[in-house]
Amino acid sequence: MIKPTTIRAMRFILYLKLAMFLVMLVVSLANTKDFSEVSGTNIAIIVVAAVLPMGLMLFAINKRKMFLSLLLAFVVFLFTRIDPIQMISSLVLILLFFLKPTRDYFRGVVTQPVRVSGQASEAIEVDADEAAQAALADPDDVPAKSTLKLKKDPEVIIREATPEDADTVYALMMIAFEEYRTATPPSSALAETDESVSEALRSGNEFAAILFEDDTATAMVRFKYDGDAIYFFRLSVVPNRRRRGYAKQLVKWIERQGVTKGLNISRCKVRQSVQNNLVLYQDMGYEIVDQELIVRADGTIKTLTMEKQLGV
Repeated sequence: MIKPTTIRAMRFILYLKLAMFLVMLVVSLANTKDFSEVSGTNIAIIVVAAVLPMGLMLFAINKRKMFLSLLLAFVVFLFTRIDPIQMISSLVLILLFFLKPTRDYFRGVVTQPVRVSGQASEAIEVDADEAAQAALADPDDVPAKSTLKLKKDPEVIIREATPEDADTVYALMMIAFEEYRTATPPSSALAETDESVSEALRSGNEFAAILFEDDTATAMVRFKYDGDAIYFFRLSVVPNRRRRGYAKQLVKWIERQGVTKGLNISRCKVRQSVQNNLVLYQDMGYEIVDQELIVRADGTIKTLTMEKQLGV
């Protein structure tokens, strides 16, 4: 996942502190004339007291463990406050925890994982378990506003994701589904974690495709093979790159993938209440083949299963 600037700054400071500490240790040993005064125990104590907390803090930051990371930041401060530069950098580390992007990162709220500019927010809801999927009802025929300046068309590329892309897949999904956090019931996509997405991709039972606009991850769709059908879900387009036909491009990519695998059906699910999305899929040739009422403790969802025959 593309991490906020504050988290990247934390990681940079920690790597810098580690490098500085190791350089100082090497220089100190190089200037030691009587090595009989230097014991392995002393070196081990120094490494455990300073290097180990920094390494553990890097691990805790990657796992989004805020309390543990903050606790380790204070430990690093206590053991490195003798040197002014180390002390100042440790204080900066602690202060970064109080900035909103840092708090959002540790809470799993992804507000800006890709380079986008402000526009209104919409999403399509569909998924395998509760039929929730995020993407704008994304017509290709929306007329562009006239402009005096000629703009170069962006380069759009779609490629299949690898397990190493799990962070990007998760980030795109979370920003697309964020508007459904207050829905009744909220989308189950918001309960997923980057670890669960990574595990799903590594299992080989689930796949994903990412759409890039000028090398910027902008949209994605997850999918799996189900008998003679390719089933797609969690279709997500970041709010500020919608109404550009990206949802349709991803669905068409899914259909081509199904044809390549010799499958006969492309399948998805959509909430009945999202009429714009029903129209989107119907315009692409999908038909309603089943409906289901899902009852949850926080509300009920009426979902429609939609299918399209491939190779017809």
